[in-house]
Amino acid sequence: MDIVINILLPIFGIAALGYVAARLGWFSESAEAGVASFVFNFAVPFMLFRTIATTQLPDKVPWNLFASYYGPGILIYAIGFLVARFIFGRDIMGAILTGMGSAFSNTVLLGLPLILLAYGETAALPFFLILSVHGIIFFTGTTVLLEMSQSRRSGGLAALPKQVASGLIRNPILWGLFLGMATNLAGLSLPTPLARIAETMQGAVLPCALFALGSSLKRYGIAGRVVQSMVQVSLKIMLFPLLVYLAGTYIFALDPLWVQIATITAAQPSGVMVYIFSQKYGTAQALATTSICLSTIGSVFTLWLILWLFQGGL
Repeated sequence: MDIVINILLPIFGIAALGYVAARLGWFSESAEAGVASFVFNFAVPFMLFRTIATTQLPDKVPWNLFASYYGPGILIYAIGFLVARFIFGRDIMGAILTGMGSAFSNTVLLGLPLILLAYGETAALPFFLILSVHGIIFFTGTTVLLEMSQSRRSGGLAALPKQVASGLIRNPILWGLFLGMATNLAGLSLPTPLARIAETMQGAVLPCALFALGSSLKRYGIAGRVVQSMVQVSLKIMLFPLLVYLAGTYIFALDPLWVQIATITAAQPSGVMVYIFSQKYGTAQALATTSICLSTIGSVFTLWLILWLFQGGL
C-alpha cells in the first residue's frame, strides 16, 4: 500500500494547495476558469501533439489488447451515461461527462509510476500501447458527443451537422490529436524549439489541472451529487477493471502480464481531464469534482487489493 499512497500524496497535495488558495481568497473563480481554459485550449493540445507525434507505433496492431481494454471501457462509458440520464435525471451533457468519468483513467499521473514501480520495465510495452490511443478514443468521442449535444440545444436538427462540424473544427484538442498523428505518420521529427515548447506546455497540464480542481472544492465541496458520484466511482474503480480482467483472460486470451497491466490501468481513478471538460462545457462541475476526489480516495484500497491479488494473493 505504501507504493499507492506515496504516488497519490502529490496528487492530493497539489489539489490541497488549490483549495487553500481559493479558501484564502488568493485564487478567484475567474482565475480557476482561466487556468482550466488554458489547460483545455493550449496545454492539452500540445501534450497530445507531442505524445502522438513522438510515439513509436507498433508494426502490428495489438487488437486483442485494445479489445480487452477499450471494449469494456466503451461499455462502461455507455452504462455511466445511461445511469446518469435515466436514473439520476441528468441532462445529456452531464450524462456524457458521467460516462467519461466512469471510463477515463488517470493514466499518466498515477497509472504510469504505479505500474512501473510495481512491475518494472516489463510493463512498459502493454501500458504504453493502451496509453497510445487513450486520449484519441476518449477525448475524440467525448468531444464529438458534447458538440452534438451543445449544437442540438442551440439550434434545430437542420442546423445540427453544420454546428457540430464547426464546433469540432474549432476544438483545439482535436487539432492536437490530428497534427500529432499527421506528424507521426509522415515520419517527421519535431524541430528542437517546437519540441521544447510542446514539452514545457505538456508539463503544465497536470499541476494546473489539479490546482484548479482543488480550488473548485471550495465552491462545490465534496458533497455534490454524492450518491451519483459513488455509483460512478463504483463503475470506474471496480466494475471496469473486473470486466477488463474477464475480457483479457477468458475472451481474448491475453498474456497474463498484459492482463494485469490492463486491469490495473482500468482500476485507476477518474482522470482530472473530466473536470477540465466540465469546465469547458459549463456542466456537471460539482459531479466531476466530487467523483474525481472520491475515486482517487477509493483507489487507494482497490489498487492495493488488485496488486496484492496479482502479486501472490491469488
